[in-house]
Amino acid sequence: MPILKKTAGRPLTQVDNRNALIEAARVLFVESDYDKVSVRAIAQQANVDASLIRYYFQSKLGLFSEMLKETLAPLTQKISQTNKAMIHNSPEEILSTYYSMMSQNPDFPKLIYRTASLPDSPQNRELQARLLTLMPSPKFAIIDKIKDADILKADVDVMCAKMSFISLLIFPFLMPELFKKAVGIETSPEFMQKLAKHNASLLRHGLFADDNQPSQDCKK
Repeated sequence: MPILKKTAGRPLTQVDNRNALIEAARVLFVESDYDKVSVRAIAQQANVDASLIRYYFQSKLGLFSEMLKETLAPLTQKISQTNKAMIHNSPEEILSTYYSMMSQNPDFPKLIYRTASLPDSPQNRELQARLLTLMPSPKFAIIDKIKDADILKADVDVMCAKMSFISLLIFPFLMPELFKKAVGIETSPEFMQKLAKHNASLLRHGLFADDNQPSQDCKK
């Protein structure tokens, strides 16, 4: 049985402790590089015994991987669903899901970016491999699927479309505060959902040959 660290209030359950570790890892790995976050610091942030990290996740790397997996779960589930369904609204649905998810964790894209940009080393390659298992290229090949379905506009370059799609996904959450202030942008969960619909409309009218049909997101 795992050791539960006693605190004031109601007793913690095993589920509470596991979730507390996931949340603590999310906070600390966003704030600092992987190698600067200790097992002890994570346990202290979660207010549980450090031995629980090994009990639930085997290691710090296991906890890091599970934290990524659980945070990205809504997005990967949506991609799996859209890959099995009609493809017309796939980029828009992915965009909307991603914005909604990241609005709840606005600094998480910075963690993804930092992990993907780590210098080469055995440990960093392992971290990046864990990230890529959650974001495999076949699942994210939405633009290729649109092209194969013959619904991509004839004058759209596939590589440019991929870059635009990724830019719409990532840049709003990586935009420096200096630039936001310079152009008068104030972000909030409500604004990000509005931006998701706006960018979904850009995708719809910029990529699809049948752009006279409005998407469900844009009609809301």
